[in-house]
Amino acid sequence: MTKNLKKIKSLIGLCPQKASVFNFLTGRENIELFGNLHSITKIDLEERMSSLLEKLGLQEESKRQVKGYSGGMLRKLNLIIALINDPKIAFLDEPTVGMDPRARRATWDFIKALKYKGKTIILTTHYIEEAEALSDRVGIIDYGKLIALGTPKELMQKHKTKNLEEVFLKITGRRILEGI
Repeated sequence: MTKNLKKIKSLIGLCPQKASVFNFLTGRENIELFGNLHSITKIDLEERMSSLLEKLGLQEESKRQVKGYSGGMLRKLNLIIALINDPKIAFLDEPTVGMDPRARRATWDFIKALKYKGKTIILTTHYIEEAEALSDRVGIIDYGKLIALGTPKELMQKHKTKNLEEVFLKITGRRILEGI
């Protein structure tokens, strides 16, 4: 890994739960900064930035300082920054927290489009319906332990439920329910 660190970093995009941006910069300046850290050429950076800003509906807002952004706008900007290097694998930690329902659904559609392009998306979420709608495979973790793994359909069949939220409720919280 140490010999190929630059190559490995080029394959990965990370969208942390807390926005990792500079409030005194505009959205575009933040994206440019992170694009430059990835050594993306100026032409490729402008092309990718314009495309991502359009897809996530931040074209006009990107010209303003980030300090005035709503929570949902910050999430979208963070997502753009995570994807500016066109990674093969993207780690998205709670990508829709703080978004209104319309922005959340648009982000779901955007993530689905990434999947169809062959990107590997590793998504962490507390929104079970989000995991059900977006995931090919789901891992359910309870108190730091992986307690279930499979496709949403497999998990629902195995636990005889009609949705993934019912699976989650059925198999988690043992410590609370049993006073452990």
